[in-house]
Amino acid sequence: MSLFPNVSIWRSLFKGSSASMRQPYLEIYTTKQTIFSRSIPALHQSYSTVHYDSTLWPVDLSKSRLELKSHPLGWEAIQKRVEPYFVQNWNFRNDQERMSLVAIGLSRAFSVFFPLVLDDRVDSTGKMHYLALLIDERMNASEMLQYRDRVMEIARGKVFPHRDKCLEWMLFDTLHSMRSIDEVLASDVIEGFCALIQGQTTEARLKVKHLGPYLDYREIDVGRPFYTALIRFGGNFNLTAVELEQTAPLESYTFRFFGVLNDVYSWDREWKSHCENKTDGSYPFSAIFILAQETGLSYPACQRMMLVYCRELEIAFKKVDQEIRNNIDQSLRPEMVKYIKGLEYFMSGVESWTKWTPRYRT
Repeated sequence: MSLFPNVSIWRSLFKGSSASMRQPYLEIYTTKQTIFSRSIPALHQSYSTVHYDSTLWPVDLSKSRLELKSHPLGWEAIQKRVEPYFVQNWNFRNDQERMSLVAIGLSRAFSVFFPLVLDDRVDSTGKMHYLALLIDERMNASEMLQYRDRVMEIARGKVFPHRDKCLEWMLFDTLHSMRSIDEVLASDVIEGFCALIQGQTTEARLKVKHLGPYLDYREIDVGRPFYTALIRFGGNFNLTAVELEQTAPLESYTFRFFGVLNDVYSWDREWKSHCENKTDGSYPFSAIFILAQETGLSYPACQRMMLVYCRELEIAFKKVDQEIRNNIDQSLRPEMVKYIKGLEYFMSGVESWTKWTPRYRT
């Protein structure tokens, strides 16, 4: 399921859908509620580029202030541990589609997205990371809208999977494995995954036409509750409710960065796809398109502007990180320090992989 579907397609899919089906997601979105654990009381080959002319723009937008880190095991070792499970068991339509899984570079992504994952949690965390991206990559909007309730029931353990459907039993088995390792943090991953599924199939995206609401929505759309929970599970970071509240602004910066950077680097492919498959009243669901409509600037100009926005998010992240440290009377607990660093690594990892992956080439 593409992260950038034409809105007209979604509008037709939502005709007659029940408001009650959408309510759990809308509650998370409208209140920006952080998902707390139940135990808590109350590699750089740049295929994708931004149109940049140093004679017109004196600032080097390619330079990030964030630290990049790879998992100590290395992406090749992670690939050997996780990828065969999907190559052998996922129901690919043909060999070309199977090989495209390798080409996307999910093991490279995992290595730089989650460099703090403990060795004994690499397999389960990696499988969940792969499943989320495969669902996005392989299922179209119609399939996901029709299938989402059952997927969420399977994730929550309310129904058993059909063993002849790879998505169902792989999701069920992976989450069962995670629960056997850490019931509390795995529960956060499950609820985050359900929020991701709901966010990508909600009618709310049909109403987003301005940049501010888009940025709010995009945090959830790209998986803030899911990926933050996956970072905490992988690193065994058990944060208190107060600590999660303190790190919430950093999470917001991280996933605005994720969504907007994705928009910047995938724009050429998205615009090409839109032009080749135009539907009356449709438009790309992207910050680049929205900003161009609101400012009248060209799409390349809007790509540059949103990349500047990403660099400003880096500055804001560093500033709030320091403020958290300065405003607390005692030193931060190691789990909180590592979680904050994990968010920074996630941001830098997203940029590293986004520049590398053939996924965003036109």
